[in-house]
Amino acid sequence: MEEERFLIHEHETPEKGSETTQYLENLVRYANAPIIVWDADLRITRFNSAFERLTGRAAGEVVGRSPEILFPETRREELMGLIRETTAGERWETVEIPILTAGGRIRTVLWNSAAVYESDGEAISSVIAQGQDITERKQAEEALKRAHDELERRVLERTLELREANEALQAEVAERIRAEEAVKAGQKRLYDVLETLPVYVILLSPDYRVPFANCFFRERFGASDGRRCYEYLFSRSEPCENCESYNVMKTGAPHRWEWTGPDNHDYDIFDFPFTDADGSLNILEVGIDITKRKRAEEALRGLNETLEERVVERADELAKANALLNAITENTPAPICVTDREGRCVLCNPAVPGIIGRPTTEVLGRTPIELLGPEIGGPVMANDRYVIETGTTEAFEETIGDRTFYITRTPMRDARGAVTGAIAVGTEITELKQAEAQKQEFLEQVQQFAEEMEVQNEELQSTTEQLQEKTEELALLNRVLEESEEHFRSLIENASDIILLLDMQRHITYASPSVRLIGGYDPESLIGTDVLDLIHPEDARAAVETVRAGIALPSARLTFQVRIRSSAGRWIFLDVTGTSLIREGSDRQFIMNARDVTDRNHAEEERNRLLASLEEAHREANLYLDIITHDIRNANNVSSIYADLMIELLDGTERAYARKLHDSIARSTEILMNVSTIRRIHTDSAEFSPVDLSAVVSEEARNFRGASIRQVVPPLEVLADNLLATIFMNLIGNSVKFGGPEVEIVVRAEEQDGEVLVSVEDNGPGVPDDVKGKLFHRFERGKARGRGDGLGLFICRTLVERYGGRIWIEDRMQGRPEGGAAFRFTLKPANRDRDFGS
Repeated sequence: MEEERFLIHEHETPEKGSETTQYLENLVRYANAPIIVWDADLRITRFNSAFERLTGRAAGEVVGRSPEILFPETRREELMGLIRETTAGERWETVEIPILTAGGRIRTVLWNSAAVYESDGEAISSVIAQGQDITERKQAEEALKRAHDELERRVLERTLELREANEALQAEVAERIRAEEAVKAGQKRLYDVLETLPVYVILLSPDYRVPFANCFFRERFGASDGRRCYEYLFSRSEPCENCESYNVMKTGAPHRWEWTGPDNHDYDIFDFPFTDADGSLNILEVGIDITKRKRAEEALRGLNETLEERVVERADELAKANALLNAITENTPAPICVTDREGRCVLCNPAVPGIIGRPTTEVLGRTPIELLGPEIGGPVMANDRYVIETGTTEAFEETIGDRTFYITRTPMRDARGAVTGAIAVGTEITELKQAEAQKQEFLEQVQQFAEEMEVQNEELQSTTEQLQEKTEELALLNRVLEESEEHFRSLIENASDIILLLDMQRHITYASPSVRLIGGYDPESLIGTDVLDLIHPEDARAAVETVRAGIALPSARLTFQVRIRSSAGRWIFLDVTGTSLIREGSDRQFIMNARDVTDRNHAEEERNRLLASLEEAHREANLYLDIITHDIRNANNVSSIYADLMIELLDGTERAYARKLHDSIARSTEILMNVSTIRRIHTDSAEFSPVDLSAVVSEEARNFRGASIRQVVPPLEVLADNLLATIFMNLIGNSVKFGGPEVEIVVRAEEQDGEVLVSVEDNGPGVPDDVKGKLFHRFERGKARGRGDGLGLFICRTLVERYGGRIWIEDRMQGRPEGGAAFRFTLKPANRDRDFGS
């Protein structure tokens, strides 16, 4: 075929050539067929509107660029070869070329082309190509061919199938019958399971009817018989205002709430959207009877409120008793001092600093040796030590400076009965001692005079004047003695303690005026009274035995406690100190010093009763908690078994709900385990022994099957107990739970600065800095590490601090929280040479 050429003939005028050029430009631009022009350098120079619509590219986007941008990448080299051939004079006639659109799709275009020559008619200046989009036609042809091939194949297959269909029809019918029977059996198993569940399961339709209810529901509320739920449950004519079941219809999401049924039982309700076989939307409702749990919680709250009220009342009463005791202590002239086991003064009333001559701030925290020096303070401290070591109450005479005191020391005990110090209460007897000394001096002088008179009997007459002088001196001494006895009597009569003198027949020969203040008796009315008539019958025998022991050992100082009946018939507790009193030329007597300790005893009895009440309340609260934990755990075990059966029997959405129910039960069981662990922490005795750290980590790691756990733990023993494994269970479980199935965990341990540093590291999502400080607090959840009940890490912190360590969290890679977390804690190393009880 003769080649067509596009050029401007030489005989045409410039105006004619310009007109021809304009005509060709308009033809290219407005033609319906896609037209493209490229020059000899393989650059696009024209790109008409039809080509823009075909490719989705603007002319300005492609003009000046290589045509290769229009071709699929896999065929660019091949198609650019065809383009180059056109610039060498090759002409296209119905050449199929794929075009790549701006959207990435491939369009098939049928092309023809022509060369545009220079004015010399030889050199090609450009190539113009016109195309026809045959993509749909090609697709139709290919689809038709595929359909034809598929039809032939199907005719052949159908012919074979028809031959086999007749033979398989009977087998298919039989199989369908068996399948229907299997479906019916599966449904029966499901209904049997639902019928035996210890919770109620019902379906609610949009019009408030109950198309299905299990045995538990029917036994509690009866059959619906086609009635709406509010009609046969509450005899209402319209839906209940407080019903939350139909929230599921509004939200399309599961809903949990609590409901009090017409049987006055409380139920924990779980509502789920449920699509029936006919496509209608119903509500699957599961109700768990929590009446016993609610009642137990209410009883526990009531018990706690009652206990708190009783504690407040007893605390007020004890505070009043303490205030009264403090007032008496602060205002009594008798010195009162409390010392610890090292002899340091820990408490004293104002009389003590006044005697020592130092302010209270200098007295507290110091020993008698530090305050009075070794010569005076040494014996005082020895008396304290004797009372603390023997645990008995003793009375001592102690001299401080120029003053003498009669001091009763009593061991001070803690709640377990261990002696923690001593309480000293003193009465000053300086003047009494001085009077006794003067009396003794007088007696010695009289004895001396008597001896002299016997020796100088011969000189009696001659020494009349001397005798007169001695008689006057004797009279003077008698007056001194009388004054001394009067002073001594004044001291006794004004003392706050009761002082009694008894003869050998237990009759009272003297009673100090304080019996009127303490017992309400007139001192004179008690003279001649048998002291046993005043003593409580239960205390009489012990008092008699004590007095007999004092008579047998005259030098012994005896201390005991008795109850004395007041004149009003009230029993008064007295701390009594007694000793045998022997006077030459007179009958033997027994002197008793008694102090009223009724208020103190009553306060101690009240305190002991209050402690016993608190312990009983604590035991009762623990009993309720044990019952709740045991019953819920048993209910969870049964519910978990039924949930497993539902997972096996159900498919699709129902199985997903059953799995959620199973996970919720497992979570409840985990919470119970955490509560039990916290109770053990607070109730078990903190007695620690050496524990093999590596063995504990290995044992706990085996519980996480499938997890990637690497251990770098050398042979180390730490001081702990059998709760140590709980720390690793929570920390490793935390990493597995929030790090996902691919998380890698490393457990390290090393001795460092006298401690064992343990690290549990993972490459999970990490913990943000603003969350790190909150994770170990109760009920705090780390947003970056998922959800939880907030107890696991709190238990870890409690246990570590119980072992004497500390716990914290860091980034696994410093400064990169997203690179994983590192939980670190310290433990005390076990040293077999140390005393573990210390």
